[in-house]
Parts: sequence; structure tokens; C-alpha cells
Amino acid sequence: MSKEEYYSKIKRFVYKRFNELEVIDRNNGNFLYLGYKNKGYAEIVIDKNSGLVYYYTGFKDKINKMVPLKMRDFEILLDRWVEDTFKIKVINTLWYSNYSWYRI
Repeated sequence: MSKEEYYSKIKRFVYKRFNELEVIDRNNGNFLYLGYKNKGYAEIVIDKNSGLVYYYTGFKDKINKMVPLKMRDFEILLDRWVEDTFKIKVINTLWYSNYSWYRI
């Protein structure tokens, strides 16, 4: 398997995990909160105005159990997925470790 084929396979797997998240839009519409149905907290939060993307480290850890990724590789895939899926230019990607910070 070539390096490109390997990367493509990982990308498809990770994008599938991202696509499992449900989008919940807050009243003001500035933020997109993405989480699993009935979990009560966001795994990913996108600030549509600033282009900041926040992700819960536990979400990255779940993916890492199946496909080990360095933090920056995970963030690059997340950035590209956000830009492709929501057409929002990502300026920076940040992590958070306390899920109660983004309860939905």
C-alpha cells in the first residue's frame, strides 16, 4: 500500500467518525456544537465568526484507540473536514479537556 493510499484510508475512517456527530446550533447562530445524540456535551465546537475550532480531547482519544494519530495530524484532518463540510475557514484549532465547558 502506498503512502497516499494509507493516508486516504485513515482520512476516510476519521471523517466517518466526524460525520457521526450531530450538529446543534445555538440560538445566536455564531457557534456550531457537534456531539453525539443524547450525550449532553459537545465533542467539537466551531466559532463561525472567528474560525476557531475547539475539540474535546476525549473525542480525539477515542479515535486514537482505533487509529493512532499525532495531535497535529488529527487537527489537520479536523480543519479540512470543517472547511469541506461547513465551508468555514479555520484559523486555529484548540483542544479542551473538561467536557462540561461545552454542555449542550
